[in-house]
Amino acid sequence: MYHHTEADFNTKSSACSPIVNIIDEQTTAQAELSAHIEAQAQEIAPEPEIQFIDLDGFYTYEAQVALQVIATITHDCEDFVTQPWVVMVGEVEVHRADTWAKCADYIRWHYKQGTLPKLRTSTSEELLDKPFDELSTLDWQRLKEYEPHSGTDLVAA
Repeated sequence: MYHHTEADFNTKSSACSPIVNIIDEQTTAQAELSAHIEAQAQEIAPEPEIQFIDLDGFYTYEAQVALQVIATITHDCEDFVTQPWVVMVGEVEVHRADTWAKCADYIRWHYKQGTLPKLRTSTSEELLDKPFDELSTLDWQRLKEYEPHSGTDLVAA
């Protein structure tokens, strides 16, 4: 029969230190392996794909990632006739090109680099304050879905 004392299990004793060193080395090796596997997964993991949705048959496209609009591509016949395709983020023009494909490449590249400006979304109340001729198709769609708070009382001035 084996009897162990507390000193037998003391990890500070010199008799157990080789075991502790082996465990520490195994823990370190496992952590390094886990970090390596995670790094490989990040390298080969597919990035979210940008979808280009045709809104009107030719002239207006939305660039979406996971159903979120990140930019729009529109065709401008009136100005800059040599570069009629326009990339817009929100209401701001960020790029012009002579072909739709160059605009799509611009969006893909800047999105991947993280340099595509972020879309600033206005609240529905802010949209109601804008002149109607300045509202985009997306703004109109948001206003159609907007329901004012029922607890708000209107007061005549």
